[in-house]
Amino acid sequence: MNRIFILSLLLFLEFGSAQERLTPEVTLTKQPLLVLPAKGGDDPESIDAKVTAIVASKATELKRFEVIDRNHLEQLLKEQAIQMSGIVDDQSLVKFGKVASAPEALIVRVLNFGQKGVPPEDEKEEDRKDRKVARKAGLLGIIAKQVVDAAVDKATKDVERYPNNIQTILQAEVRKVDVETGKSIASFTINAGYTGGNKKASLAKTLMQVGRQVSNQLREMYLLTSEVLDVRGNEVMLLLGQEMGVQKGTVFEIASPEVKKILRDREITIPGRTVGIVRVTELSKDANRGRVLRKWDRIEPGYRAVESTRRIGSIDLQGFYSNNVPAYTLQAQLDIAPLDRISGAAHFNLGTVRDSRDDTDFRMGFGLSLQYKPIHTSSSALAAMITLPINLIIRSDDQYNSVALPVFSPEIGARTTVMLGPERDLILSVSYVFANVTGSWKYSKENDEGDTDTFPAVWKRRPAPEIDLRGLYFSVGMRFLSF
Repeated sequence: MNRIFILSLLLFLEFGSAQERLTPEVTLTKQPLLVLPAKGGDDPESIDAKVTAIVASKATELKRFEVIDRNHLEQLLKEQAIQMSGIVDDQSLVKFGKVASAPEALIVRVLNFGQKGVPPEDEKEEDRKDRKVARKAGLLGIIAKQVVDAAVDKATKDVERYPNNIQTILQAEVRKVDVETGKSIASFTINAGYTGGNKKASLAKTLMQVGRQVSNQLREMYLLTSEVLDVRGNEVMLLLGQEMGVQKGTVFEIASPEVKKILRDREITIPGRTVGIVRVTELSKDANRGRVLRKWDRIEPGYRAVESTRRIGSIDLQGFYSNNVPAYTLQAQLDIAPLDRISGAAHFNLGTVRDSRDDTDFRMGFGLSLQYKPIHTSSSALAAMITLPINLIIRSDDQYNSVALPVFSPEIGARTTVMLGPERDLILSVSYVFANVTGSWKYSKENDEGDTDTFPAVWKRRPAPEIDLRGLYFSVGMRFLSF
């Protein structure tokens, strides 16, 4: 027994001496970055130049690059007596990179661009009605409609028929390239479009979409890496601040340091374990302070912090039961800002409920809720909530028509969430439905013209069945988070 203990101790000491905790690599300086169009950049009014200008502008706004766009590069090339051609190839890219001292470049290529007028919705609806009339008139009516449409198209062939309802589509590619080798490192595509207004207005709306997509993609392509400087309870101080583009609300994923080990005479690096997420609440020029949103292990100084661009969301699955109604419900809920003190949610539910005739009716519904968490820690929360659901009760009337009854049943309640794992919570809740506002039983039927008419339900036995959802409800469920 003693021999086993001594041998285990020696192996542990040997293993410990063969590993080294690495200092996190931190984004400390802004990276020089070339932004160039693949072609067509000589004309500032060209779509290539406009998209390239947006990419350069959004990269500058992120504050993590020293952006060198075409205008700056042309000035540098003039000083070097080098001419810039309209098309960027690998050879010229290497030359430009050396002049600008930029290790990487973003090459912007417009793949597809077009603008054309399309019929507005009211005219489309009018055309659908005309076609419906033509179908009723038979074959001659359809032929007459086609002849008229062909004549109009021929007469307006070279005229823009819808100058105030322009549809713009734009597809582009942004490729990150190593300027020394000319090899592609990464890329992303842009797909934007807008319908409405004249050409200028439609293009402006489309380019706004381009800007939003470029900003998100560039942030994902160049994530900031920081380091935990200090930890005090649920407050964490991180390196990097406004100078590097950190903003209030920026989320960092915290991980333990990487470890370097010698295994069979080979040096390997083992990645650290993710232990929590932090949201920035205060900023200075070079540092920031954040609040721990969620943690499942200790956060210590020296830990690595990597910017996260993913939205924090969650889906809840809950089962509800009420003995006094009685009713059973299975609910799926999509939470909005689930880790904030104030959050909202949208839900959809399916279930059953007993009516005044003691029949079991099918129930489906949707609604919105608002939650406030007076107690909110990194691993649990207690929330007060108000929910505004609209339910649809479905059954058959006395003539076997499938009828539906809308019911508005607002409720108040409380719920607690307890962390079971990094991305899973247990949910327990209690709620009280304090009002029950019902409509009338109705069913729908298609008429001879293809339209849908609504009729009141037929009840041979009086009174009509009633639904009362007021009462106390209990639920248990699971929450699945993504971040």
